[in-house]
Amino acid sequence: MQNKLNRIRVKDDPACEKIELANSCGVRLIYCQDCQVVELEIGAISVRLCPDVIQRMANVMMKASLELEHVAAINNKLPTQARPQMIH
Repeated sequence: MQNKLNRIRVKDDPACEKIELANSCGVRLIYCQDCQVVELEIGAISVRLCPDVIQRMANVMMKASLELEHVAAINNKLPTQARPQMIH
């Protein structure tokens, strides 16, 4: 199976050739081999990260997702009156 990478040139830095790693629902990950940086774009927010941080972030996000599923399952099993009330 051939791995297709989406290579893009960024207008503000024409010297760097960046590879689009993922792009979905307003979230995009771009890797610059020249700078050894991964850019995480969430809407208008952009964060530059070391490549090794991406795997750690993915693990944390997966744990959070599983925990949310667990909380939702507990809330669905409890009667409405017995559900814990969360205050932010």
